Amino acid sequence: MTVLASPSRTGSVGEPLRREVDEFLALMLSDLSSGDITGRLKRLAYVRDRLNLAFSKDAARLSAEFREAETANGLDATTAGEWIRHNCKMKSGAAYDCVNVGEQLPRIAKCAQAMVEGEIGFAHLSVIARTASALSKAAPESIFEEDDVLEHARESSAGRLWHYCERLRHALDPEGVEQDHRVAVEERSLQLRVWEDGSLQISGKLDPVGGAALRTALEPLAQPMGEGDDRGLEHRQGDAIVELSLHSLDAGLVPQHASQRPHLQVTTTLETLQGLPGSPAADLEFSTPISALTVQRLACDANVARVVFGPGSIVVDVGRAARVVSGSCRRALNARDQHCRWPGCERTASWSAAHHVVHWTQGGRTDLSNLLLLCHRHHWMVHEGGWKLARSDDDRVLAIPPVYDYWRAPQLQPSSRQ
Repeated sequence: MTVLASPSRTGSVGEPLRREVDEFLALMLSDLSSGDITGRLKRLAYVRDRLNLAFSKDAARLSAEFREAETANGLDATTAGEWIRHNCKMKSGAAYDCVNVGEQLPRIAKCAQAMVEGEIGFAHLSVIARTASALSKAAPESIFEEDDVLEHARESSAGRLWHYCERLRHALDPEGVEQDHRVAVEERSLQLRVWEDGSLQISGKLDPVGGAALRTALEPLAQPMGEGDDRGLEHRQGDAIVELSLHSLDAGLVPQHASQRPHLQVTTTLETLQGLPGSPAADLEFSTPISALTVQRLACDANVARVVFGPGSIVVDVGRAARVVSGSCRRALNARDQHCRWPGCERTASWSAAHHVVHWTQGGRTDLSNLLLLCHRHHWMVHEGGWKLARSDDDRVLAIPPVYDYWRAPQLQPSSRQ
């Protein structure tokens, strides 16, 4: 049994080693011009794969040493993968991939030789090693057809090879695959972290089927919408999940709580609703105070209830909720507009809100002549985004952009408030 020494605190390499590596790289690329970028990348990738293979062999040796408690205690790490991750400055997945490849080399020797000959890459070898490892643990009696897997590896990318190996693994070990899926479902998680401006940072993990369901639901909502939509994919996906949530609330698709359909609840003064100077921000449940423009957008097509406060903020009267746009008016609006009226947008009526061209708090009438269908994104752009809508002589709706970049946001820090 061998106890390995830990590296220095700085973890830096010596000048002689750096110089030797520099000389090796210069020699390796000496016959390629600086303009041959693709040739240089291919050669560097091959050297990287060869180094990863050599690294994996020693990583497997270290993993074997870690089975002895004395080694683990001496290196102050729980596993070889954790020691490699920290001391070799690697991601956890890459570290454990190297350990796994090294441990599986006796079973995948032909594949390793194919990598040495440049027929496949280390990424292919890692996928093959994970498959061989899973089969050896769950079904030791199963036959791992290395030649068949290697043939597919030569003809496909590492991603396509992964799909093939997953199908192969299910054929040889269906119970193991099902167990992995059950574990993935049990490990579903979602973390919500509030930032100092009230924005919500979302992180989490979904199982493959749950993730596919979410992506399937978001995909049609995350497509570019209308003229001038230059949002990136991540921006569109962020808007899509908000739109999906609002539609679920509006359509009553969320289970009731305390005999009440879930909805966004805004508490505001009449002055804020009218957008008068000096009026306070409104309160939105589960959020920070919101602006008058946001209140007006939410109130465009909503139920509004009057609450009268007496001295000492005592509630003295609560009026019945009144629907701003009646059911019959909304049906007529849907039939007339059929979809969002923003130029080039075709989000359907059921996914759009009734927008007051002149807001009802400023005297605008709630009838067809003063209403337009706007989807969630374009409704926001008209109210908070500063865009203006106008009608052309032939009754087309024109969108006039703001004179400022409303999407520029300052860098914020997460808040401890949950």
